[in-house]
Amino acid sequence: MGARVSDSELVADELLAPWYSCLRKASPQLQLFDCHTHVGVDLDGARLSVARLRQALALIDAQAVVFPLATRCGYRARNDRLLAAVAGDDRLVAFCRVDPRLDGVAEATRGLGRGACGIKLHPRAERFALSDPEVERIVALAEERRVPVIVHAGRGIPSLGRDALQLAAHHPGAPLILAHAAVSDLAWLWAAAPDYPNLFFDTAWWNVADLLALFALVPPGQILFASDAPYGRPVAAAALTLRVAQAVGLTVSQQAAVFGGQLRRLLAGEPPAQMGGASGTTVAAPHPLLERIAALLLAAGARATAGQQPDEFLELARLACEIPPDRPGAAVAASIRELLARYERHLATGPAAQGPRPPAVHFVFLAAAIARLPGPSVPTL
Repeated sequence: MGARVSDSELVADELLAPWYSCLRKASPQLQLFDCHTHVGVDLDGARLSVARLRQALALIDAQAVVFPLATRCGYRARNDRLLAAVAGDDRLVAFCRVDPRLDGVAEATRGLGRGACGIKLHPRAERFALSDPEVERIVALAEERRVPVIVHAGRGIPSLGRDALQLAAHHPGAPLILAHAAVSDLAWLWAAAPDYPNLFFDTAWWNVADLLALFALVPPGQILFASDAPYGRPVAAAALTLRVAQAVGLTVSQQAAVFGGQLRRLLAGEPPAQMGGASGTTVAAPHPLLERIAALLLAAGARATAGQQPDEFLELARLACEIPPDRPGAAVAASIRELLARYERHLATGPAAQGPRPPAVHFVFLAAAIARLPGPSVPTL
């Protein structure tokens, strides 16, 4: 599926792994299931093969939902290739991707008939609104088949929250997953979430502040772990998201639901498990020395994803990590400094960018999360 990707991202995954492994020791019950990954070659140049996705997931012993990257000519061929590639796979579960403007119901029906376990919709890439009557028919089909529908709800789109609530209300038997923490509408949508038990939010997002809001304000039974591979990496997403879950104090059973248990129920056509109300936890700001590291790293990551040079902010962040050993936050700053050193060593090997996101920018986003949330453990290296 798509062009061969170099080993560089897999090497980066291995460099990041200790920052996930140290958190996993406190949450050994997790059986990770990533609800948002892609394969193929996208219009923006992003690419990932089925084989490489499997390798990335194997590093953290995870399963994943997978669907095709974007194309302009419909998804019949890409859906068929994906379904053939993952047939009998114990790690990957395929969703069919459909364009509502191009016989969406027909392709969704065909894809589900050939073994797809859900449906992917992308209002940004395919330029449609959730109020489109064809979308309503697709969600009705999902309700009939008791399969989930995942919808892009991140950057580059107008508000879609009210249309999503209407779909969830009209089709209570269709699990509706808003991707990317529903950042397009999270400012108000969180308050409505408990009244729509078939509405879910995935965690495929990089900003620790948004994920903190999601985990504090939305019931944990309505949150699903996701990486957005190849735009994100499973190990980096797991390390960042688990750090947030532990910081807000989710219980063992709540973490198990977020990181795979609830998704397994949805894929089996079972009603979602009730995991209690939102934590409501407000995580205090870290020590000022760590808070400034977090701010500098988020600024660097934002510049990088906008196609600008992050070097000045990264250098300031490195300097900010030079906290004397006897001062608050010194051990956490040292761990961040090591993470940034690994990022630099990795970049020195010359990995090529795969699409619009700079190589290994997930190092920077994870480092920012560690600075903002120093409470959970960091690895001893």
